[in-house]
Amino acid sequence: MEMLKRCEKAVERWEHDLVRRVQGRDSVELFDALRQHCDDHAVVCSPSRTLVPNVYTVGLAASVRAGLDVCDASLSQELADVLAHHGAECAYEWAGPLTVRVTHAEVPANGRYEITSAALANIPPVPTASR
Repeated sequence: MEMLKRCEKAVERWEHDLVRRVQGRDSVELFDALRQHCDDHAVVCSPSRTLVPNVYTVGLAASVRAGLDVCDASLSQELADVLAHHGAECAYEWAGPLTVRVTHAEVPANGRYEITSAALANIPPVPTASR
């Protein structure tokens, strides 16, 4: 069993290195931060049930947004996919439909990004800019 865990960790490290080379440092750092935020806000309801927030807002500094070079919708979907995969691996139960929104953050706490989350059964629609 221990050998299997070591092999799994080695594959995970290899995967992280590959993703880092392909997608760049910013996106991998953001993926890791989102996973950590999810873990930090998990609530153990019973031995077989762990509830996590389902609505995440990722505020990015302008420099990080420019460095990622992807549209917000594409990044939101990619972050949601990463989070859904992480939730499945950890056997988390979402409080409702999983949603990740990418927004602009003027001055994030760490200078790069900020992540907030909430557990909402009904997700409010994304506000659209009036014309």
